[in-house]
Amino acid sequence: MAVLQKGNSISPFWGENINLITGLDPLGLQVTSEATYSTLLPGISNLTNRLRYYGFYCWLINFYFQKEKKGNQTEQYRFIRRAELMIAIIMQSERPEITQITGSLFASNLIKESIDNYDLAAGADKDKGNENVYWKYASGAFGQYYFGAMSALSLVVRYENDEGDIIFNITQPHPKQKVSGKQLADAFDEGLTEEIKTLFYNCIKKGKLSQNNISELIEYFAIDKVNPESIEWKLYVEMLLDKDYPSKEIEEDFTFHRRNTIASLLSTAEENNQEYNWYVYLDNCYEQKFKNIENTNIGWYCYQLNEYWQFACGLIFYGTLQYLETLHREEYLPKFISDFSKLINKESKTNEATTLENYITNIDKTEIDLLEQIERNNTPQENAKIGFDLLFKLYHNNKEQLPQLKEYLSRNGIIREGNVADGLFAITNHLQNDLQEFISFFIHKNIIYRHQMVALRKMGNGTQATNKFIIEEQMIRLIDTFPARWTSPRMNALRNLLYDLQVINDEGNITELHTKIAYQ
Repeated sequence: MAVLQKGNSISPFWGENINLITGLDPLGLQVTSEATYSTLLPGISNLTNRLRYYGFYCWLINFYFQKEKKGNQTEQYRFIRRAELMIAIIMQSERPEITQITGSLFASNLIKESIDNYDLAAGADKDKGNENVYWKYASGAFGQYYFGAMSALSLVVRYENDEGDIIFNITQPHPKQKVSGKQLADAFDEGLTEEIKTLFYNCIKKGKLSQNNISELIEYFAIDKVNPESIEWKLYVEMLLDKDYPSKEIEEDFTFHRRNTIASLLSTAEENNQEYNWYVYLDNCYEQKFKNIENTNIGWYCYQLNEYWQFACGLIFYGTLQYLETLHREEYLPKFISDFSKLINKESKTNEATTLENYITNIDKTEIDLLEQIERNNTPQENAKIGFDLLFKLYHNNKEQLPQLKEYLSRNGIIREGNVADGLFAITNHLQNDLQEFISFFIHKNIIYRHQMVALRKMGNGTQATNKFIIEEQMIRLIDTFPARWTSPRMNALRNLLYDLQVINDEGNITELHTKIAYQ
């Protein structure tokens, strides 16, 4: 019989070794959250945290075509990669406290060597045999991260040139679009002198950056702050407040979720002593549910509800894995589920006759109260019990909204398999069952079975597995534990963009500049 240990076969086994990896979202419940925040904040991603990169990349691509009359994909990628590394070095040299700079760790290691001249070609060019580079992706961080966000904002395009190469270019002004790539490129260029552009170009072409030039370059190419008096600043604001997808021309298709989100966040800060806190805004949306007719706020209500749902299930999953870990052995699956369900039921301090409906009705803690009970030293059954209580509280507080919720998710194209509406709807069928019976059913179907299904789906035809346990012949064996985690809804990225605009200060409060955005 083949034996699998940590993904490797230690007995004869007809197949390739499986590479067990950590993986994310082991229950596959975050996809509705991700689809929701992608709809509400298009043109921003969790990996595009610095606003001036948007203008810099537009300028860089335009600058490339000004300097290189002919070019191919390899040459353009090399141009972009050397420029990205140069920016990383000058930022890490002069402003190391600024985070989210492409290639900053690589640049930091170079700076520690205390050299007078940096070899951009060696650190950036992705030539065959050169693996020690600042970024693995061929077209740099621009191609991997920023291109998608900037393409959504209709700032950049990718097209096939006469030689059949797929290369990047910027968009030209359009009467129905507030900001084009060309406008941003020109605005960025306006702050540069001919001398500094020549220096920048020479560094890229020669593949060398002198330590002596860094203090001069940082004055023009700092990525973290935008001058509020500049045309560049005004264009960034117009870009963020434009319709979600500027390339759309049919008015019935226009949405303004990004603009509405920014306005609501700033309005919430005004109501809270100028403190910018996106958690407060999401909590407000959750409390308002469908009472607030603003479509964007309803979207964030749906997001927050799905987040509570996936986190509750994640907490139950974590407790289940913790309990399996305490056994220090494989366990017969039906017995494992039965024993753990009894422990959770005992933790709930109910009698055997308690129905699920009665138990749900008597939960007196709020969602926030329940989350505050999570502690590092909680037992497995305590974590799972908190997860179930949160699940039941979500059902109790949102059951009236479920039909409307599912309609909203479907109408906006953000409903995904495993969404909160379907998950909470299912509880209705078990209200007259006793609590322990439901707990046992839920762990079996929504935790054990679902994780197996998601892990298999993620593996596909590959050899990377995200399984946290293995079940063979009805025996369950632990591989690894996995704590419950929240999804990141691009709100931190948006905060960084507003910080770069100096709308938010170092103390986390909004400045007077917010009035130029909030009231447009």
